[in-house]
Amino acid sequence: MNAAELQRLGVAAASQGRLEEALSCFERACAAQPGNLAFMHNRAYALFHLGRLAEARAQAQAIVAIDPANAGARDLLAKVLHEEGVAHHAAGRLPEAIEAYARAVGAGLAVPEALANYANALNGLGLIRRDEGRIDEAAALFERSLALAPISANAAHNLALARLTAHRFSEGWSLYGSRFRAVPPVSVWRDFPVPEFRAADFGQGHRIALWREQGIGDQVLFSAPLAALEARGESFTLECDARLAAPIRRAHPAWKVVTPDESAAAFAGCDRHAPIGSMAGLLRPTRESFREPWSALLAPDGERVARYRDALAVPGRRIVGISWRSFQKADRAALESSKSAPLAAFGRLAARSDLRLVDLQYGDTAAERGRFEGSLARIEGLDLFNDLDGVIAAIAACDAVVTTSSVTAHLAGASGKPTFLIYLRGVPPFHYWAPDEEGRCLWYPSVRIVSGPGVDTWDRAVERVDELLDR
Repeated sequence: MNAAELQRLGVAAASQGRLEEALSCFERACAAQPGNLAFMHNRAYALFHLGRLAEARAQAQAIVAIDPANAGARDLLAKVLHEEGVAHHAAGRLPEAIEAYARAVGAGLAVPEALANYANALNGLGLIRRDEGRIDEAAALFERSLALAPISANAAHNLALARLTAHRFSEGWSLYGSRFRAVPPVSVWRDFPVPEFRAADFGQGHRIALWREQGIGDQVLFSAPLAALEARGESFTLECDARLAAPIRRAHPAWKVVTPDESAAAFAGCDRHAPIGSMAGLLRPTRESFREPWSALLAPDGERVARYRDALAVPGRRIVGISWRSFQKADRAALESSKSAPLAAFGRLAARSDLRLVDLQYGDTAAERGRFEGSLARIEGLDLFNDLDGVIAAIAACDAVVTTSSVTAHLAGASGKPTFLIYLRGVPPFHYWAPDEEGRCLWYPSVRIVSGPGVDTWDRAVERVDELLDR
C-alpha cells in the first residue's frame, strides 16, 4: 500500500473517531515519504486528539522548522502549547504554565489562522497573573484576548471577575452574563416564557422568578442582597437549594422561598425572571450600593442552637468553629490547594486555654483529625454536608468562626456571625473575598479578611487570627 492510500485510510479512520488506527496510517505514510508536510500535519493532529501533547508539539515544530510560514502548523502548535499550559496550570506548575502559554503566543503571532489559540494563550496567562494577585495585569491580558477573539466568552467572564475583584462593579457586571456562554458554562441558562428582569423594570409591579445558579456558596452570596429588593417593594419568588430553604424562611418570613421541586408551580405566577447572579448585579451596581442596610440572609433553628451551645460550652472558654478545606474535582487540584489549609495550622488556637475549637468542616477529614495535636470538638450526629440547617445552628452556637474560602464562610457570613476568613499573600480566591478599606468583606460585613503580602503561610494566617481574637 502506497503513502497516498495510507493517507486516505487514515483520514477515513479519523473521521469515524478511530484515532489509533488513523495514527498508525499517518505514521506509515510519513515513513514512506519523509518530509511530506501534509502527512506530518495529519500525524500531529492525531497525536493531539489522542492527548499525546508532547509528541504532537514535536511534530508541529518539525513542520514549522521546514516551513516557518505554515499557518496550519503554527495554529496547531499554538493549540498544543495552550493545552499544555492548561494542564500545568491546573496542577499548580505555574512556571511551566507561563512558559507554555508564552510559547503559544509566539507560535500564534502574525498568523491569522492561529488568532483564536493566540487569544486563548493570552487568557491563560491572565489566569496565572490573577492567581498571583496581579489583577490589573490579568485584566489587561483578558482585554487583549477579547480584542483578538471578541466572541470568547471565557475571556469575557475572566475579565468580569477581574473587574469585580477590583470592585469596579459596573464594568464587571456588564460582562458577567458571559458565564452562560463560557466553555464549559459557569452557569446553565434556563428558558422561561416571560422576559428577563432588567433595571428598567424596577418599580413596575412585576412578579419576579429568581432562579438559583452555580453552587451553594454562590446561591447564598447572590441571595444576600435580596433584602434590598424587598425594600424596593418588588414581589419575587426565590428558588434555592432545599438545604437552604428553612433558614432563609426563618430570616425572611415574608419572602416566598421555594425548593427546586416546588419552583415550576411557583414560577407560573411570575411575569419576569432572573438568575440570582444577574439580580445581584442590579442590586449591587456600585461600591456605594453595598452600604445599604444589611440584614442576615440566614436564621438558625433556635432550639438546635441552644442544644449545641449547651453541649459545647465550657466555663471560661469561647467557642470557635473552624473549617479548613475546600474539596474540588481532580482537575482543580491547584484551586483546592490555594483554598485549603492544613488542620495542623490551627494548633495554635487549640493550645489556648480560653478557646474551644469546634469542627465545622464537611467531608472525610478523619485522617487529619486523627493526626491533630489538639482538642477539636464535634457535634454528635450532625451531617456537615447534607444538614446545612444544622451547620447554621452550629455556627450560631459559636462565638466566632475561622475558615478558609468554603461554603462555611458563606453560611457564617450570611448569618452575621463574626468570622475570620483566611487566605494567603493577599490574593483573594474569588472576587467576593476582596476586602474593603477596613479589611472586611463587602458582601458579608461580619467577615474580617485575614490576609496580605506578609501572610505567606497558613501558620502565619492563623497567628494573625490569634492576635485579632484578643481585640
